[in-house]
Amino acid sequence: MVLQRSDLIASAMLVLAALAGVAFWDALPAEMAIHFGPGGDPDSYVSRPVGVVLAPAIGLGAIAIARAAIRADPTSDPRVGSAAIYFVGGVVSYVHGLVLAYNLGHRFSMTAALVPVFVATAVLVAWAVYRDRIAS
Repeated sequence: MVLQRSDLIASAMLVLAALAGVAFWDALPAEMAIHFGPGGDPDSYVSRPVGVVLAPAIGLGAIAIARAAIRADPTSDPRVGSAAIYFVGGVVSYVHGLVLAYNLGHRFSMTAALVPVFVATAVLVAWAVYRDRIAS
């Protein structure tokens, strides 16, 4: 299996996100908040080792699944596939960074911090719908 440039770059972002957790290991709490409810308060905790690697590992798995799905469809546009791979790597790395920052004591509205993810998702969906309509 040949890795695409997008696979390598997105995977590197996720590895760097995990390494950021390792770099701040001693400053992170033994139990890390990883999920936040609608009010912005944490509602799910895991041990520090899990908190440092969980999101990047899920992101790497998502990249592998996305790449397999892209390869399974010979009619897919490789540019769209690469955009999806970059998006997964970027979003998961960004969210992991937010989780690390929160667990390092920086308090902020998680909902507000996720607005760029919601906007980026809306833009990508609109772009995909637009491309699909043009192709039809």
